Parts: sequence; structure tokens; C-alpha cells
Amino acid sequence: MLGVRIDSARLKSQIDALAGISESPAPIVTRVLFSDADLKARAFVKKLCHGAGLSIREDAVGNIFAQWRGSNPKLPPIATGSHIDAIPNAGRYDGVVGVLGALEAICALKEARFQPECPIELIIFTAEEPTRFGIGCLGSRLLSGALSLSRANAFRDREGRDLNYWRKRAGLAKQESLLCVRRTSH
Repeated sequence: MLGVRIDSARLKSQIDALAGISESPAPIVTRVLFSDADLKARAFVKKLCHGAGLSIREDAVGNIFAQWRGSNPKLPPIATGSHIDAIPNAGRYDGVVGVLGALEAICALKEARFQPECPIELIIFTAEEPTRFGIGCLGSRLLSGALSLSRANAFRDREGRDLNYWRKRAGLAKQESLLCVRRTSH
């Protein structure tokens, strides 16, 4: 093959750093949707993706798409990924390995001078854990159309705050409504 080599030390370091971004003391990890810890973790992962030369965009609910452009950008992307939010008192690997492991694979391929024909897209899904609204897979359900926008807009957290409140707090108010999720995503 190409001489692809995974840098396990880099991957471990990134997992350790991300695990340190938590609402709970180590070794526990807690990152509730759009909490300060979640926002900090999102910024950390986006910085890693930028450093790897990936282009980044976010949809209206904060699903993050980090893309390695292929030689034929007209082809649909191959997607991989997971989530970085964490239920209270979680471990350091749930979801994170699917994100940082995929990023490491992309970095290893780039370092081996591989050039994909189709784009490769790392997706960091919003709220895969049922922390804020009691429903899991929020970002992926909205992206796929399995969850209606009207139902998502009706969700309330324990304080009675809706999804739009938290979207605005996270700086996602650029898009006027959740309708943007499916229109701007692949």
C-alpha cells in the first residue's frame, strides 16, 4: 500500500486533551449539548481539523462537517465520524474515537501523500447523547429527516429552554431556522 502510518501518540494525546474538557473532574467526562464544555470541545476539534487542512462548515444545529477535498469535487463525499458530546459521568472514548480516529486516518493518508478522488468528510454529530432534551441522535436525525423540524423545535430542557435558545447561545443563529439543516448538508 502507500506506507500509511497511524500516529498513535498523536491520537492518544488528542483523546487525552479532549477528555480534559469536561464539566466533571477527571477521569469522568461530561459534555452536555451546548454547555461551556461542549462548546470548548467543539472549538478544540475544529482547530484540529483546520490544522489538518480540512475545510469546515456547520449546519443550523451544529453538526460539524470537516472535508478533505477530493480531486473530483463533483463526486459525493464519503462520510465518517461520530460525536463528542458525553452523558454525565461518561468515559473518554465514547464517540470520541469515531471522530478523532477518523481524523487520524485522514491525517495518515495525507502524510502518505494519498489523494482521494471523492471528498472525504468527517462529521461530528450534534447531541448524539440524550443529555439536554432527553432524545439521542438529534443532529443525525435532523440531518437524515428522521426527526421533524416541528418536533425538534418543540423540545424543552429542564429549565424550559428550547433548541433555538441553545442554538443562539452556541452562535448558530446565523441560519434563521432549523430548515437549513437538510438544505445545507450533503
